[in-house]
Amino acid sequence: MPRPSAQISPAHPLIREYHRSLAALRAQGVENELGLRRPFENLLADSARLHGWRFVAEFGAKSGTHRIRPDGTVFDANSLPRGFWESKDSHDDLDREIDRKIRRGYPVNNTIFEDTRRAVLYQNGGVVGELYKSTSPAGYSID
Repeated sequence: MPRPSAQISPAHPLIREYHRSLAALRAQGVENELGLRRPFENLLADSARLHGWRFVAEFGAKSGTHRIRPDGTVFDANSLPRGFWESKDSHDDLDREIDRKIRRGYPVNNTIFEDTRRAVLYQNGGVVGELYKSTSPAGYSID
């Protein structure tokens, strides 16, 4: 059976629900990482399910001499990790936090680092894209 496209549009119901949930939390004054991360976690979990994959929060692993625990790991149907997610507080310096995580051994083969206002995608060891919250009709701009 063919797998559906890996891309979902900005108008997809999962994306709309993410924005709705995030806006509702912000309207209640929620600003910290733990309070704001659930909408993105739900988006990743629901998107993974569309492809027969699964999302696991806080899945720990060893990296060198450190134990790491990305906020989320997406596994394919064969239980191979396909992507990682690390959430940060929007008041943090995202670049500094990314550097700190990379130095601790966090994977950068297919990892999203985000703070609800900006997301940085690493693939094969380098940055391949950044997404910024904006006032555009779609809600985001891509660099």
